Amino acid sequence: MNARSRVFAFTFVTLGSLQAMAYPSVGDKVTWSGDFKTAEGVASEVQIIKEVVAYNKDTKVWTVKINTRVGQETSTQTIETADLYTPAKYSAMLTQCKDKGGVLETLETNPGKYKTCKITTTENGVVIEKWWGDIPFGIVSKATRAPTGVNGNDSPLNVATRGL
Repeated sequence: MNARSRVFAFTFVTLGSLQAMAYPSVGDKVTWSGDFKTAEGVASEVQIIKEVVAYNKDTKVWTVKINTRVGQETSTQTIETADLYTPAKYSAMLTQCKDKGGVLETLETNPGKYKTCKITTTENGVVIEKWWGDIPFGIVSKATRAPTGVNGNDSPLNVATRGL
């Protein structure tokens, strides 16, 4: 059974972000953690760490390492991208937030308060809420919920977030 078909509830809260005054830059790192609950009711802790590990100035491509832990399962992948979140993208996100169907919100997490744009979307019946803020990689918090009846779930939604 793959993780996508098993998702019932999944919530991240930013635990920490190490950032320079201007990002992106090599060494930028963000850690999200939260809880994951399957349709069968099995709960697991989740932690995702993204870190910028290299930049090729000739090709203008960033290398990002992503460590993921769901319960006891871990994975690591490295991706290359020419497009990372920047302070300019954050500024544009706030300016265009309402036009994109978003809501401006101040979000308080363990490391501090963030002025964010909350965007809610629905994919295959799953509600995805993302709070975009002024941190490397952009997402301060994310909540994903499958309503009653989606993915075979007939129980009410219970989501909990907590820090490590």
